[in-house]
Amino acid sequence: MENSFSFPSIHNFPPFYTLQPTQTTWQNQALLWSEIILSYYKHHKLYRLNLSESLNSELFNCQEIRRKLKLDTLQAIIDTMVYRGTAEWDSPSKKDSAIIYWRKPEDWANLINNWVLETGMSNSIVTVYEIAHGDSSEGFEFHGLDQTILMKALDILVKKGVAQTFQGTSTDDMGVKFFGMNG
Repeated sequence: MENSFSFPSIHNFPPFYTLQPTQTTWQNQALLWSEIILSYYKHHKLYRLNLSESLNSELFNCQEIRRKLKLDTLQAIIDTMVYRGTAEWDSPSKKDSAIIYWRKPEDWANLINNWVLETGMSNSIVTVYEIAHGDSSEGFEFHGLDQTILMKALDILVKKGVAQTFQGTSTDDMGVKFFGMNG
């Protein structure tokens, strides 16, 4: 399968699935898990992690060694990612789902701005839906981008003064005008 993800060898190491009691070992373990999650999510173009649903996925459940992460360990890993800026809890009080930033909103904003400049869409208005799902964004890395992340990226462009948003009846048909300046 061309779309299968290659897990690093640590993924088959039984202690890797147990929260390590020594602080330095735990920090290293959390960092390794973070890297695997980010690589896996980038490979599959995923953006949201539902913790309880994903515990049985190949990412957190290694059939080969019959080990899987516990929910509290995964929450601690995501807490580490939140601290490092590579994830964000949907609801910090619940800690049941998170947005995974394998590319930060600032980077998405730059990619979108470059797309506007490359495709000559300066001074034109497009909808949020067209940016994420339209024909003109097909083949660009942000095509299919999670709406929450897209809105954060657009907000960055608005704050930089290179875009303006116009309210629609829903987020999908919200208009965005790009001014075509280099950010």
